[in-house]
Amino acid sequence: MEKSINYLHLPKVFQNNNRLDVLLAVRGFACLMVVIIHCAPPRNALIYQNYDLSWLIFSHGAVAVWIFFCLSGYLMGKAFYTERYSSDVTGVINFWRNRVLRILPLYYFAVLILSIFVYPDVLKFENWGYLLRVCTFTYHPYVASQPIAFNDVFWSLSTEMQFYIFVPFIYNLSKPLIFKQKHVITAAILITLIEFLIKLLSWVSFSHQINHQMGYAFKYWYTPIFNNLDIFLSGFLVNTWIKYCKPKSSTTDNKIHQKIFINKKSIAIILMILLYLFTAHHLYHQELWGLPNRPGGWRTITTIFIFQPLTAIITSFFIFAFESDNYHIYTKNEKLSFAAILKNPLRILEVFGSLSYGVYIWHMPILLRIYSIFSSDIPIEAFYNRLLATLSLSVLLTTVTYYLVELPATKFKIEKTDPRLL
Repeated sequence: MEKSINYLHLPKVFQNNNRLDVLLAVRGFACLMVVIIHCAPPRNALIYQNYDLSWLIFSHGAVAVWIFFCLSGYLMGKAFYTERYSSDVTGVINFWRNRVLRILPLYYFAVLILSIFVYPDVLKFENWGYLLRVCTFTYHPYVASQPIAFNDVFWSLSTEMQFYIFVPFIYNLSKPLIFKQKHVITAAILITLIEFLIKLLSWVSFSHQINHQMGYAFKYWYTPIFNNLDIFLSGFLVNTWIKYCKPKSSTTDNKIHQKIFINKKSIAIILMILLYLFTAHHLYHQELWGLPNRPGGWRTITTIFIFQPLTAIITSFFIFAFESDNYHIYTKNEKLSFAAILKNPLRILEVFGSLSYGVYIWHMPILLRIYSIFSSDIPIEAFYNRLLATLSLSVLLTTVTYYLVELPATKFKIEKTDPRLL
């Protein structure tokens, strides 16, 4: 047995669990949000009784990425708080090793294929520095003075990998300092204030550029790891909040707690729906996304200062609502399969979540190749065709690369990891 995996401290495993993995389903929904907005939904395309409802399909891609980050922060923290990894040298190395084996095989395979067949300019000698940034997870689309075409979504994987480096240090730093729920609240407020000051500094320095040039918005507001630590850490702190929840002492208290918990789940779902609707409406009507001749940056203070902490709060509450009832019980869910879905049809919502990493990587180059094929006098028809083709081809390519690239790499892992971990 590996020293880093302390099985003695894990609670009993229940083998016959076949429940819906809600976080995996949310991950799939966030991935779908990204694909939808990248397929360029048309404005003024859904009109009902003189009401323009087109904003309903303008999913906010940035919000989707922040949901990814919050989920990742929670799951990475949970790996240590539930002692699946110890915080000593061996445990930390095993944690990093498993993260590398999860991300790098498909990532580098995609870099190779895309460099040869989709973005060959990146192989030119003068662009090798750009390619080096891609390969070392220090990439964002505007990293060069003259942007070079490549898969834009790779920036978020760079930010994720940078966060993984910090996770063990964050855990060891926070464990002796944050051991009560009031400490979690204090830490959350402090982190939010620090992030606000960082964003305020960027805004004061480059407000005009951030408003009008997406390159500046990416470089100084959207992609840096330190501008996203609040969203990662909000998910991370959910572990501490749940860990130090006071247990209920009586049966009556437990029944009351269970009713409240069910209500929390309903509230969490409603809040996530409202988050989508609010941010989509704002993207359409305030940011004027998709409007011809729109400046390339972000227009509003709401987007720049409000949406990220709002997403962090709602996603963290969602995680708490669905995880706090079984956090202290290490349940082994039945492997997702056709038989499992037949027994619990809700688990079909997990399918896209399981495919989300591959779909996220492949959808942009696929869209680049097929975009011009789908044209129509009816813009919404062209959008639907693009979306369906992109999703279908992405799922197909994801399935192929899973068996050819990802699955062989799993045999080198120290342990089987949570399928929700990106």
